[in-house]
Amino acid sequence: MVGIRYIFIIAFYILSSAFALHAQAQEPTDTETQNTSQVIVDPEAAEILEEMSDALEAAKEFTFDTEITNDRTLDSGQAIQISGTMKTAVKRPNHVYAKYVGDFNTREVWYSGDKLTLYIPDKDFYGVLKTPDTLDATMDFLMEEYNFSLPLADVISADPYTSVMETTTSGFVVGDSMVRGKECTHLAFRAQYVDWQIWISNDDPALPCKLVIEYKELEGVPQYQAIFSNWNLNPKLSKSAFKPDLPKDAVKIDFINFKKDKGDDK
Repeated sequence: MVGIRYIFIIAFYILSSAFALHAQAQEPTDTETQNTSQVIVDPEAAEILEEMSDALEAAKEFTFDTEITNDRTLDSGQAIQISGTMKTAVKRPNHVYAKYVGDFNTREVWYSGDKLTLYIPDKDFYGVLKTPDTLDATMDFLMEEYNFSLPLADVISADPYTSVMETTTSGFVVGDSMVRGKECTHLAFRAQYVDWQIWISNDDPALPCKLVIEYKELEGVPQYQAIFSNWNLNPKLSKSAFKPDLPKDAVKIDFINFKKDKGDDK
C-alpha cells in the first residue's frame, strides 16, 4: 500500500499565524495524544475522508491544479518558504502526467504503465525507468528503490483513504472553514512523524481543497501546503497526454538506486 509517507516528501520528486479551533472542533483527549500505538479517529472525520476517497476512486480520469508552498531550513537555521504551481492529470489505472513550476526549479513527469520519464528543464536532463504496470505498485517501487515519489501520491492512488490512514494514529473534525470562497470541512490528523490537516469540499463530489503537512521530526518543523483548484473528473484525456515531450538535445542520465547503493555499502 502506498501510505501517506509518500506525500510527505517536501520536494516534487526526490512542494493569522495563531491556530484557533472552530467552536465545533473536538480536540483529542490526553489519552489520544499520548498513546500513539492506538488508532483513535473520530468516526465523523473518517466518514468525511472516506467520502473524498470514494469520489477520487470513482473517477477513471481527472485533472487538477495545485498551488504549493513548503518550508526549507537553511544551514544558518533560518527558515524560508518556497512556492510553486503544479498541473496534474491522471488516467487510471496507470497513466499520470504532472508539471511543477517553482521558485527554483521545474519538473515534468510522465508515467505510462511500464515506464516513467522525469525531465528537468533547468538542466535539460531527463531519466527513464522501467516500472510496474499499476500506479500504486509504481509508487511503492519508486520509493523503495529510488527514494522519490510521484507528486501528491496519496491523493492519486487507487484507494486514497487506505493510503492516508495507513500510518495515521488520531484524527478529528476541526469544523467548518472557507478555502478560496469554497465551503469546506476542516479535518486534522496525527501520525508518528507528521501532523496533517485536510480541507474537504462540502459540495458533491467531496474533493480536497487544501492540504497542510507538518514534519515534526525535521529541524525547524517545516510545513508543506497544497491548495487544490480546477478539478475536472471527466476531462476525456488521450494517451498522447502522457507521452514524454522532450527537446531533441536533452541529455539522458541515470536515476540513483538508493537501495542498491546502500546494499553495496554493506
